[in-house]
Amino acid sequence: MEPNQNRGTLIVTGAAGWLGRAVCAQAQAAGFAVVALDRTFGAGGPWDHAIEADIGRDGVEVLGEDPRVAEAGALIHCAGYAHRPIETPEEVERFYSINRDGTARVLALAKRAGIARVVYLSSIAFYDWSQGTDFDENSPLARPTAYAASKLDGERLWTESGLDWRVARLGTVFGTGDRANFSKLAGALARGRFVVPGRGSARKSVLPVELAAELLVELSQLAAPPHRLLNLALPHTPTLAEICAAYVAQCGFTSPREVPLPLLRMAALAGDGIALAKKNFPLTSINIRKLTTSTTVQVERMQEVFPHRQWGTFDTWLARSAEFYQRVG
Repeated sequence: MEPNQNRGTLIVTGAAGWLGRAVCAQAQAAGFAVVALDRTFGAGGPWDHAIEADIGRDGVEVLGEDPRVAEAGALIHCAGYAHRPIETPEEVERFYSINRDGTARVLALAKRAGIARVVYLSSIAFYDWSQGTDFDENSPLARPTAYAASKLDGERLWTESGLDWRVARLGTVFGTGDRANFSKLAGALARGRFVVPGRGSARKSVLPVELAAELLVELSQLAAPPHRLLNLALPHTPTLAEICAAYVAQCGFTSPREVPLPLLRMAALAGDGIALAKKNFPLTSINIRKLTTSTTVQVERMQEVFPHRQWGTFDTWLARSAEFYQRVG
């Protein structure tokens, strides 16, 4: 899309969050007037109007009557409550309140405002990794966690909405502003506290935040995409060892040691007990299982929807955010 042209109004929920803010910035750069919705806002951001709205509570639907919302041609639903290592009862309730019930409220808002085209940020968390990997959009789905179940419920509300919907299942997002998995990895590598389990051969589907924002804005504007449900991730799926090597090359971190997997699993059994008393203790059986399980998806649909794009690799994209991850470390 060509920048600096008036392309109308775009609504972004969860706009003050990491990915939501990136989507707003990309939309503004592409010439859209951005109306940002979020529970709270701090300083200003890349939007034209900021509206405080808590989708976890009833009443947000009436914003569909706000003239700034009603003139929008599309809505991108970034708001959500992200997964947690341990799901407490309070967090489980919040998952459903925001990811399922909040999604229903956003759909009601869109219908009330007459916004026909809507994009939902979904997840690859509900693919059944116990049954394999390299899943496409028709692969079996599971509900292994409350987070995954709530996101899947939200997705189904979207696809049954009767609106011109699009659903993007995102791989693991990384880049400047990250406070999640890759940020934690960078910190552990910088402090010499990360070891590679075995050969580090598990592959991961990953997605740079800048690319995610570009694709989501473009997806919101396509009149008739060949697919409306698609995985978004880089076609090249790096191994854990390749991911670590990229951080070493781009950020100057020390190369982590490889530890035989049987030995690491034995140590993790002891770590499981420590984790009961020490919150967020890293060496647990669950974390070892995550690091050694490939979580990759097929992206042929994405490539058909965006046929002329050059995708790059994890290493080339990481170079853009190397300074950020150096600070994190």
